[in-house]
Parts: sequence; C-alpha cells; structure tokens
Amino acid sequence: MKNFSRRSFLAVSVAVAAAALPVASSASPAKVPVIWDGQKMWDSFLKDGTGFSSPDGEGKPLALVAFDTQCPDCMTLQKRIKPLEKYIHVIYYPISYLNIHSEPQATTILTSLDPYKVFEQQHEHFKDPDFRGIRYDISKLPESVRSKVWTNTKIHRRVGCRAVPYGVFKTPDGKYLPFDENLTTAELAKLFGIKNYKEE
Repeated sequence: MKNFSRRSFLAVSVAVAAAALPVASSASPAKVPVIWDGQKMWDSFLKDGTGFSSPDGEGKPLALVAFDTQCPDCMTLQKRIKPLEKYIHVIYYPISYLNIHSEPQATTILTSLDPYKVFEQQHEHFKDPDFRGIRYDISKLPESVRSKVWTNTKIHRRVGCRAVPYGVFKTPDGKYLPFDENLTTAELAKLFGIKNYKEE
C-alpha cells in the first residue's frame, strides 16, 4: 500500500469533501452553533421573554425571532419575513447585542402603544445619515422594561445563539427549525410550511 504524507492526505480529504458538497443555492440556511438548543430557545422566550407580535397573528403558526435594533441583517430578515406575516404569527424579541443604542431603542419599542409600528419606524430611519434608527430619551425609559430587554439578551446567549437575527420555528411534528437573514422569502415560506405562497 502506498504511503501518504500528512499533507497529501489532507489535500485528498479536502478534495473529497468539496466534491461531496451540494451546489450552492440562492441562500444558505441559518448557521447553527453546535450548542444551540432549539427547544430551549422556544420554551425560554415564550416563558420568560418579552416581545411583540406581528399584526393579526392569532391562530396562525408561530415563529420567534431574536433581533437587535442596530443590526442591518435583522432589517433584512424582517423585510423578507414581512410578506409571510399574513400566514404566520411572528413574535419579535429585542435584545442588546451590538452597541449602546440597542437596549434603549429596544425599550422604546417595547414601551410604545404600538410596538410593531415603532419597529417599522426603526427600519425606516435605520439609514438616516446622522443617527441609526429611532431617537430615545434614556431618562424616560422605565428600568423594569430595560431589565426585560436584558432578560431577552440572556436567553439568547444561554440557548446557544451566537448571532442576530436568529429565529426558531416549531413544526407540527415537534421539530425546532432555525432561520436567519440568509433565507429568501420563498425559502422561509417553505420552512414555515406555507404551501400557497407565491412571490409577488
């Protein structure tokens, strides 16, 4: 049997692995950390998290999304998931992950009379030249709600999430599927089991 050097063996291994990879699609699925626990994320956010719902979600299949107001990829996910909100109920959980504006903007959203509307205003102002997103007065933000944002943040970390946005969807047969901004709207529709979705 011919002897292979360690370098030759590694080269052959990489080549074989590359040949076995599927052809890249238009988007990649969520990158799942090995420590991510989908059921724990689902149960923890529903039990101890504080979020807000997409409009008219009652009675529809449920999806949970952890996001940061300062995250451009979070804006991308919401843009892609929005056409599907007529079919599913999304609960958005703001966390403080990226910078000093994340928590007060999250608190501002949660304390508003219409959190989803303010969430959309955050998107509208995200590319403002002088400030990213909605303005806030930190002296008027209740500590009790600020603490809830930090509880969301702890849940995000403890269930093994290592990025934002990060979502989880529970299928009818009890599987917990991760998703993020890398999925297109059509791919998200497939993940959510929406059979009658047609891209507009």
